[in-house]
Amino acid sequence: MLDADSGKWILKKLSLSTPEVKEMAATRLRICEICPELTPKLNRCKKCGCVMPIKVFFKSSSCPLKKWEAEK
Repeated sequence: MLDADSGKWILKKLSLSTPEVKEMAATRLRICEICPELTPKLNRCKKCGCVMPIKVFFKSSSCPLKKWEAEK
């Protein structure tokens, strides 16, 4: 869902390119991709309204449905 150019921009601009953060984001995004609350064409969560390919990179973010929690 996250195209290569968008992903590179996010990683570069937000300085979130550590391997740990990439793995966390990928895991979270896989969960979101199969969730019925995701609007696929917009990559937006119907519950919180967030653009998920961005939200998943923030350690302090969590899923409103408790499918994944904030990292400490």
